[in-house]
Amino acid sequence: MSMQRDRQGLAVTGDAASIEALDAAVADYYAWRGDPVGRLQAATTTDGRFPLGHSAVASLLLLSGFPGHHPAVQSALLAAEAIDPAADARERRHLAAAKAFARGAIVGATEIWEDILLDHPRDALALRFAHDSYFYLGHSLSIRDSVARVLPAWDRQDAHYGHVLGQYAFGLEEAGELLRAEAVGREAIARDEEDGWAVHAVAHVLETASRQAEGIAFLKASRPAWSRAHALSIHNGWHLALYLIEEGRTDEVLADYDRHVAPRLADDSLLDLVDASALLWRLELAGADVGPRWTPLAAQWLRHVDEHVLVFNDLHIALAVGRSGDTEAVERHLASLDRYEREGQGDNREITVDVGRRLIDAVLAFAGGDYARTIDLILPVRYKIIRIGGSHAQRDLLTQTLIAAADRAGRHNLARALLAERLAIRPTARTRDHYVRVAASR
Repeated sequence: MSMQRDRQGLAVTGDAASIEALDAAVADYYAWRGDPVGRLQAATTTDGRFPLGHSAVASLLLLSGFPGHHPAVQSALLAAEAIDPAADARERRHLAAAKAFARGAIVGATEIWEDILLDHPRDALALRFAHDSYFYLGHSLSIRDSVARVLPAWDRQDAHYGHVLGQYAFGLEEAGELLRAEAVGREAIARDEEDGWAVHAVAHVLETASRQAEGIAFLKASRPAWSRAHALSIHNGWHLALYLIEEGRTDEVLADYDRHVAPRLADDSLLDLVDASALLWRLELAGADVGPRWTPLAAQWLRHVDEHVLVFNDLHIALAVGRSGDTEAVERHLASLDRYEREGQGDNREITVDVGRRLIDAVLAFAGGDYARTIDLILPVRYKIIRIGGSHAQRDLLTQTLIAAADRAGRHNLARALLAERLAIRPTARTRDHYVRVAASR
């Protein structure tokens, strides 16, 4: 089998049709639309010598939340191994990374992808796989630096250059460089208004900087464009909801939830389920009545209760089952976590034992009205919460929960201190009002 070249000029084992499918899959993946897995699976069906197609399918499935033992993941890995002798060194390293991720070595997988990027800084798959993994691990500086290391090697005329800028913008924001993040993110959007990840990066900047009114205007005006990045559309809508909640416009958020989120629950996208749990929880913290919306969400989450791919996901399962009122579902979730702590392996299991399980128990305690226990569980590990992954904005849910628990438990000095801390970095009217109310109750 002769070597072909992909759009980034890298050698790939496979026929011309497979390389075309690979390029299209990369474009789908970077743009958060289409079906990259389906494209690659179709190509591997017709081309018996396309090892990167198989390993990329495995990595894409793993990064979308499939457990390593899932038959689709294992089938892709076995198929890649069967034709491994035809692969070149880069392709073999891609397979090694996918195998590492499948056995729970998330950090090890990122190290392999980074090793690929040292030799091939324009490897679009390795760059994005590492980016997503760092996000799952909460490695904020690596999200930024992984892109910075390769950016000079990318041609500004490359079709994906704007998408790479969008990744860099998000990394800059997570590293606290808000001015640069906004500039880079807006440059990416100017290149492609449908770049959902660049829109997402700017949305993070505006939320972190407490620029709610600007954020609402920005996301509402650009919604027709970023909605076409369908795999990210619920998440960008979640960012809009954060601004609206902070402005007290919870009725609008509930209307958007019913229109955009609830109909997508059955699609079983883990990112959408995470956003749904976080959104309903934040609405309740803000005093809104979400009615029976927890019940179908908890039922959908229970399909994943035994997977334990990321403790971040397990935490959001706990939010849903805890508030659904289904005590049997709560017990099932806890029993599964107990087994995982005893028998599991890999990076996520270690993070679960170190900090994740405390946070899960904390939100379940909060859901049950045991606010003192919530405080006892979260307070000692609050500066380790970053280990569960996600973004600063997503993890802020736990800070808000801790503040609410302190307030409801009558721990007014603690609540006041936490609100003063929050007011220094997020000086919104809602936070200021809460601080004044708590300070007056001392």
